[in-house]
Amino acid sequence: MQSSHAEAKKPLFIPPLEPYEPVTLPSPGKRRMQRIRQILTVWWQRHRSRAQLRRQLREISAFDAERDVGLPAGSLLEEAGKPFWRA
Repeated sequence: MQSSHAEAKKPLFIPPLEPYEPVTLPSPGKRRMQRIRQILTVWWQRHRSRAQLRRQLREISAFDAERDVGLPAGSLLEEAGKPFWRA
């Protein structure tokens, strides 16, 4: 049974189509190069930070610094002498 007052259906609003602009993703080669650039940037930042710290360690008296921090004798000179690729 239908009710006595028929419910008027509201028309469905469909917005007008806008011009389609395809989303372009970087090619696999470009993504690989971006990732390599990110890795090299992080590596360079770490290298600069470690190099600065090691320079500062060479400039201060190792004995005084080790005593202040409570490290065993000779550990700061060992750290200062490490090559840049070692953490």
